[in-house]
Amino acid sequence: MPFENVRLTAEERERLKAMKIKNPYGSFLNITEGIDPIDITIDKSAGDWLAWCYTHHDAPFEEFTFMYGGVPVAVQAERGVELWKITRVDTDEKTLSDDSFRTALTEAFLTYGTRYGKYFGGIVWKI
Repeated sequence: MPFENVRLTAEERERLKAMKIKNPYGSFLNITEGIDPIDITIDKSAGDWLAWCYTHHDAPFEEFTFMYGGVPVAVQAERGVELWKITRVDTDEKTLSDDSFRTALTEAFLTYGTRYGKYFGGIVWKI
């Protein structure tokens, strides 16, 4: 099943927040209490999802959590005019080189980008 952008219900947000997924690049609240997204980009059949966590105010980067195979992975990306530039993925080399991981993350970002009412034509891996 493809990824889709969904708004979480109050109950879904509470379940996700209870997981205490840390965002080491966000605010103090994110570090101590975990991420608390309102929307996620999810592949319901696989259980993989992407959540925006933080935008740097002094740099063009945005921070995300990508839940893949039940493991949260911190991802940093830069939104370009028509594509995403993935600049950092905090995971081991084996996962990073796994084609299914890269495909899922690419599809998640392409779907996430449609939230802005425009098509993002691709992904550039800069790592």
